[in-house]
Amino acid sequence: MAATADVAIVGFGIAGATLAHSLIEQRARVVVFDSPDRPAVSRSAGSIASVAGLRFGVIEQWQQWWNAALSVYTEFGVIEPIACYRLVYRADEQNFWERKRHALIAEGHARPAHLPQQLTEAIELPLETIEIVRAAKVHAASLLDRLAAQLDRDGRYVRRTLSACDVEPVGQGYRVAGVECKHVVFSEGAWMADSRWFGWIPRMFARGQRIMGVLDRTLTEQPVWLSVAGKSLVVVGDRFTFGSTYDWHSLEPIVTDEATAYLSEQLARILRCGYRVTDAWTGVRPIVADLRPVVGEHPHNRGMWIFNGLGSRGLLLAPRLAQLLARRIAGEPVSLGRWDVARFAELLHAKP
Repeated sequence: MAATADVAIVGFGIAGATLAHSLIEQRARVVVFDSPDRPAVSRSAGSIASVAGLRFGVIEQWQQWWNAALSVYTEFGVIEPIACYRLVYRADEQNFWERKRHALIAEGHARPAHLPQQLTEAIELPLETIEIVRAAKVHAASLLDRLAAQLDRDGRYVRRTLSACDVEPVGQGYRVAGVECKHVVFSEGAWMADSRWFGWIPRMFARGQRIMGVLDRTLTEQPVWLSVAGKSLVVVGDRFTFGSTYDWHSLEPIVTDEATAYLSEQLARILRCGYRVTDAWTGVRPIVADLRPVVGEHPHNRGMWIFNGLGSRGLLLAPRLAQLLARRIAGEPVSLGRWDVARFAELLHAKP
């Protein structure tokens, strides 16, 4: 393990990984602490699109977000196109589409479409089918594994769960589990709730569960992403994944029979073919109370930073936010805008 570093990153989900990558590109010496007891929820993430949510939302300056994500994921060879269709079954969602369809079509985000024939035979026909033009599948777990291997070769990837006493101010910087560094960044996902340094940030984490299994027929040779009323069904051949749930009351990443039964019931309303659930996966999404990521420097402690709260759009948001934060850490006067942790500074009061 390295004895010194410019920046120590605590947590190695998609936020910590993309930040490490951006800092390394700036030639910063980085050391990462990845807890073996706290698997990153990012490992289950897999798709990005320019349009999201029941209301067909498009993030401001979406092209910059998309370009940053495409650049990083292409560099690591972990991204591929995916056909994406929004299936509209409900009148309220159809109303949202009618309000936004002209703008979405004109801007090249979406267009009316028909499902491929092999899918129409197995999917309950919707009121409308809308193709989301800009969509891609990201192999997030591969990205984390490849970057971890790169850091590990240089002795800068540490498999260790840190306690509160493992991070202590020393002189003009910090000592993190024995590593002397000028900056420390916390990217611990839902474990922010227990943070000694950033536990004052208002949060409302959401546990999500997905199911996966086998269909009784092969539907498509290429991956297809079907977005249905806030849930996603991804089909490749005769395999599927479906989810996820939103549980706002528990931080424990535990698979429950109740959630599996609920998802199976919802899936049965969409599919006309038989299927068998073979497994389930769960994780806790890091979400801040105002539904925006939280990025920036601690109001009282210079050199202490946070990069968290990316929620369900983390794969799209992380690369560009990481680039901005890396530049801030390097001393550039870059604005973090409405993502800045400074928006919650009044909640800190006199806490350390």
